[in-house]
Amino acid sequence: MGGSQEVPAAGAAYAAALREVVDGFRAVGGTQKQLADALHISPAALSRYLSGDRTAPYDFLRDLRAFLDGRGLPWDQDTEDLLDALCGQAHAASGSPAVQLIQIREELTRLRGEQQQAKQFADMRLAVLEAQARELTGQLAQALDHARTTEGARALLQEQVREQDESLRHAQDYIHQIEAELSEQREQARLLQQQVGVLRKQNQQLVEEQTRTIPGVSTQATSFEATLAARAARQATEAAQQTATPGEPPTRPKPPSKPPNPHRPRPPAPEPLRTIRPGRDALAFLVLAAPVWPAGAAFAAGIRAADPGPSVWKLIIAAVVALLATAIGCSGHLIVLEKYYSSRFVGVALQLIYTTPAVLIAGICVPLLRHTDDPVSHWLADIAGLL
Repeated sequence: MGGSQEVPAAGAAYAAALREVVDGFRAVGGTQKQLADALHISPAALSRYLSGDRTAPYDFLRDLRAFLDGRGLPWDQDTEDLLDALCGQAHAASGSPAVQLIQIREELTRLRGEQQQAKQFADMRLAVLEAQARELTGQLAQALDHARTTEGARALLQEQVREQDESLRHAQDYIHQIEAELSEQREQARLLQQQVGVLRKQNQQLVEEQTRTIPGVSTQATSFEATLAARAARQATEAAQQTATPGEPPTRPKPPSKPPNPHRPRPPAPEPLRTIRPGRDALAFLVLAAPVWPAGAAFAAGIRAADPGPSVWKLIIAAVVALLATAIGCSGHLIVLEKYYSSRFVGVALQLIYTTPAVLIAGICVPLLRHTDDPVSHWLADIAGLL
C-alpha cells in the first residue's frame, strides 16, 4: 500500500512542475498543440505527460527547454534542477520495468555525455597546459641564450678592461720615463745657466783688461761684449725651451703688428633700406599665395574621389606638391615682408606670414566639408591625374 501511494505522488509532483512550465508558455499566447508539434509528439501523449498518466522522459525535458529558450522563455538553474530531480524520482518510483529501464538508459546516456564533456574539457586543458609548457620551454631557451650572450659580453668586457689596465700601466711607465727625462733636462739647463754666468764674468773681465791695456778700442770692446751677451742669452733661451717642451719646435716670437694702411680701400657701406611700396608688394603677395589654393583643392578632390579613386602614390605626390607650393609662397612672403619689419607695419607683416598655410588649409577643408563636388577643384584634380 505504501508503494502504490508513492508512485502517484512522485508522478503527480513531476506532472505539476511540467504543467507550471507549460502554463508559462500559454500565458504568452502559445497553445498545447503548438508545443506538441514543436516537440514532435502527439497532443494525447503531451496530455498524459501533463496529467501524470505517463512519466515524461529526460529527452522531453531537453527538447522542451530548447523550444522555450528559442521563444524567449529560458529556465533558470533552480527550475532545471527541480525538474531533473522530479523526473528522476518519478522514474524511480514507477512500478513499470519499462519506465525504469528507460530511466536507467537515459541516466547512462547523460552520464556518458557528462563523461564525454569531462574528457573534452580534460583534453582542452591538457592542450592548454602543453601549449603553456612549450611557451615556457621557448622562454627558457631564450633566457639561456640571453644568459650565454650576456656571459660572452661580460667576458669581452673583462678582456677590454684587462687591455685598458695594461695600457694604463704602459702609460704610467712612459709618464715616469718622461718625468725622469724632464728632470735630467732641467738639471742640464741649470748647469748651462751656471756656465753662461761664468762665461759672462770671464768676458767682462777680459773686456776690462783689454780696455785698460788699449784705451782706443773701448767701442770695439763694448760691441764685442754685447755680441757675447746676446749669444749667451740666445743659448740660454734655446736650452730653456728644450727643457720645457722636449720634442717640440721652439715657438717663434710673433712679428710686431703692422700699422694700418691709410691707402687700403674701406669696406662698402651697408645697403640702404628698400623703398616700401604697399601696392606692388600686396600684388606680389597675392601672386605668391594664388597657386596654394588650387593645389589644396586638387588634393581634396582626389581624396573625395569615388572608387576606384587615385592611388596612394598619386595622393602622396599631390600632397608633396601642395606643401612645396606652400613653402615657395612662404619664402616669397618672407622676402616681400622683410622690409616691413623695421617699420610701423611690423605687426601686420608678422600676421601675414601665416597667410599661405591658412590658404592651403582652406583649400583642402572647404571642398571636403561641402556636400557636392566643387567643379573647379574637380577639374583641377582631373588635370593632375587624381581622378
